[in-house]
Amino acid sequence: MADAFRTIDHKRPGTSFIARMLGKADEATTRTRVTTMAVLQLEDYGKLVRRERDDVLVRTTSGTVITGAQLVERACANEGLITVISRAQGPVDLYRFDRFASTKQRTMLAEEHPTCAWPGCKTPAERGQFHHLTPWKHGGETNVANLVTLCSYHNGINDDDPNAPPRRGRLTRDGGKIIWQPPHTSR
Repeated sequence: MADAFRTIDHKRPGTSFIARMLGKADEATTRTRVTTMAVLQLEDYGKLVRRERDDVLVRTTSGTVITGAQLVERACANEGLITVISRAQGPVDLYRFDRFASTKQRTMLAEEHPTCAWPGCKTPAERGQFHHLTPWKHGGETNVANLVTLCSYHNGINDDDPNAPPRRGRLTRDGGKIIWQPPHTSR
């Protein structure tokens, strides 16, 4: 707004302000771009540990060390998309937020698999986790077709990374059904 105020014609403030906001060609001005920005005050959540690769590490007030992306995710879960923009460098990164299954999705998944979907596991769904078949970090969406109920152990050993050597196999959805792919066929 400060930029718009500085550039309007103060003899015709209303007309020139609207022209500035709409980018009217006859006013020889460009449209003012309005951007909503969510700002997280780092000290409200923890302390900066260090920069690592293309993100930062933050020690939260509970002592857990998480990435900046995880901090933003926790603070703004289910708010849609947030772009981090630097005044000096422009857009830095885009974060998306629907990683965690909703109550409705959890209920649907528990109906599909009342226990962990890993073959032979009997851990009840209510004690399980909701696993992305195509991993979140590789662009997998949080929708029922891409989720499955797994206990924490099987969620941890499931081969997520398509670039890593196969270790223990992975779960996938084929023809609407969850199937286990052994290590020798999972890639």
